[in-house]
Amino acid sequence: MSSTGLVLALLLPLAAGCSRVLTSSGVRVRSSERGAMLEPRVVSSGYRWQDASTADIYVSDIPMERLAGADTLADLSGSIVRIHMFLRPRPGRTPIETTASSVTIHCAVLARGEVGIYGGGGFLFPSGKPGDDSFGGSIEDGSVRLLVSTPGFLDQLGAAEFAAGVVAPEDESAAAIMEHLFEHASRVARGEATATGG
Repeated sequence: MSSTGLVLALLLPLAAGCSRVLTSSGVRVRSSERGAMLEPRVVSSGYRWQDASTADIYVSDIPMERLAGADTLADLSGSIVRIHMFLRPRPGRTPIETTASSVTIHCAVLARGEVGIYGGGGFLFPSGKPGDDSFGGSIEDGSVRLLVSTPGFLDQLGAAEFAAGVVAPEDESAAAIMEHLFEHASRVARGEATATGG
């Protein structure tokens, strides 16, 4: 399994495995250096959680059927975004402001066999809580930049501002598929694997 794609994307979730459509959401990634902006339409999502403060939200602009059926990254075009919440804000106990940090953000951008991994962080204003049927929230004033890429990947963003509204169903299967593809894309970007195999 693997994935390929071009734009940096987030969400208008269509749940993996169970095809239930959730509230429309979106993502905006605006370059701080080059004037480029990505506002992809995302169609696949799923989240899983470990405890009341820890959850991983996955979203992609690649249809779930294609993600699940991909043999190689070269079979796919799009992106996969992972938002890892490591701290659930609590009024009076934790900072609740955009300058604080409660999530890490990683984006695998895939383009014709080339891969770029962007990473950074931000603050998630949660909607619901881990363990709910659906979970997400909004991120404002987050930031990402290219961390690693294959030699032929063209970075059109540089340092970028990240904003999103995300809602994903609790879906272990969808999250596992996107996690697998994301991890494979990361290995490809680091030169530890190829786009056409593990």
